[in-house]
Amino acid sequence: MINKESNVGITTVVNVKKRSISNIFFAVSVVLLYLIFFCVKVYAADVAPADPGETLWTALAGLVGTWVTRLGAVIMFIGAVMFGLGWKNDDADQKSRGVQTIIGGAIVTAVAAMVDVFFA
Repeated sequence: MINKESNVGITTVVNVKKRSISNIFFAVSVVLLYLIFFCVKVYAADVAPADPGETLWTALAGLVGTWVTRLGAVIMFIGAVMFGLGWKNDDADQKSRGVQTIIGGAIVTAVAAMVDVFFA
C-alpha cells in the first residue's frame, strides 16, 4: 500500500523539477529573443559632410589622434630606458619610476586610440 506522505513527497519533487525546467526554458527563450532583436548590425549611409567645419574638425581629430599616439609611444620608450638603467644600476627607485612612466605612456596611447569617441 502507498503511504500518502510518500506520495506527497514524490509529487513535490516532480513539481520542483517541472518548475526548474520551465525556468530554464524561460531563460533560454529570453536569450534567444535578445539575440534576435538586439544583435542586428545597422549601417549608416556613407555621406560626405556638407559643412566645411565638419571636415576641418575630422581632420583635426585625426591629427590629434596621430600625434598623441606618437607621444605616448615616446613616453613608453623613455620609461623602458629608465627601467633598463635601473636594472643596470640596481636602483629600485629608478626601476619603479621607469615602470610608472611606461604605464603613463600606455595610458596616453590608449586615450589617443579613443580620439574618435571624444571628437565625435
